[in-house]
Amino acid sequence: MSDICLPKRLFYGKLAEGKCTQGGQKKCFKDTLKVSLKSLGIDPDSWETGAQERPAWRSSIRKGTISYEQSRTAEAQKKRELRKSIANSLPTSPAYHLCLMWGRAFRTGIGLITHSQTHRTQSTSST
Repeated sequence: MSDICLPKRLFYGKLAEGKCTQGGQKKCFKDTLKVSLKSLGIDPDSWETGAQERPAWRSSIRKGTISYEQSRTAEAQKKRELRKSIANSLPTSPAYHLCLMWGRAFRTGIGLITHSQTHRTQSTSST
């Protein structure tokens, strides 16, 4: 395919216009392809020559996909176990917020704040 063909220019071209989005710049197709090839364990610089041999290419894609999926699920399982171990290590009894003046326990911080406002009104009315 010659260098001036439209599919080749689109495939290897850069974005000519557009705005920067909040999540970052948009990636070209070739950049996305490089990331995908690296995750499959295929060299992004020499993938075109490997793709010309169709059976070998399909085999390498299949093997790369299987290994990528296994590593992805293993990593997800490890993250899940870590998350569950942190959740199991937390105390099961509810945390209480204590009033230092009267020793009364509150389940939420806003309850303690509301209660502490009564201390201020009582101290100003008694003087």
